Amino acid sequence: MSTNYFHDACNTYRYLRNKGYPEKASLKLVGDKHGLTRLERNCLFRSIVVDDTASSRRKKVLLSIAGKPLGIDWYNVLITIESYLCGRRVFLADDGVLRDAAAAHGSYRATDVTGRAIQAILETLRRLCPARVDAWLDAPITWSGRMADELRTHFQTLPFPARAEIARSADYPLKTYPGVIASSDSVLLDSAQEVFDLARCVLVEGFHFIPRPALDLFASDNGQPSQ
Repeated sequence: MSTNYFHDACNTYRYLRNKGYPEKASLKLVGDKHGLTRLERNCLFRSIVVDDTASSRRKKVLLSIAGKPLGIDWYNVLITIESYLCGRRVFLADDGVLRDAAAAHGSYRATDVTGRAIQAILETLRRLCPARVDAWLDAPITWSGRMADELRTHFQTLPFPARAEIARSADYPLKTYPGVIASSDSVLLDSAQEVFDLARCVLVEGFHFIPRPALDLFASDNGQPSQ
């Protein structure tokens, strides 16, 4: 009989968080109890959301953005897509949004799949037909200026207004953006009125990706943690 130790860890961690136990202490307790690896702990942390918060966020998620302005947390979306293309784990969190296990936002570097990921985003945006697109890139990330220039060139081919801007943090302009937000960032999900899971849309439509909940990520035949 197969045992999914990570499934059990998710349920225990969710129970503790819903009871109000501290985030870091709960993560350490559950991680130590189940002998979770660093990757597994990161997936646990990024996937489990307090029930009330998860429910509130799910209600904001739109299935279509046709005719609506779209504000994109660029690196957030790009890194999730690149993670999938590189064979890393991406998963559905409790709040219904796709996330990756990379945890590499601040140390992001372009790779050999970056161009492919950008093209996939552009193709998806063309199909979605938003009223306009406003993408923000975080200034502290290396080569953001070059990436923004590249995007501006690409955006000229879109059949609607689009711009790429650099900000100290993409969170700042997106928190008050008068439109739909494309991001899996918790702060932005909570501040937004409407949300669109652009990374999920790109992967499902462009690569036939089938999203899986995080608690199914590390299922194994012998119940032992995967490395």
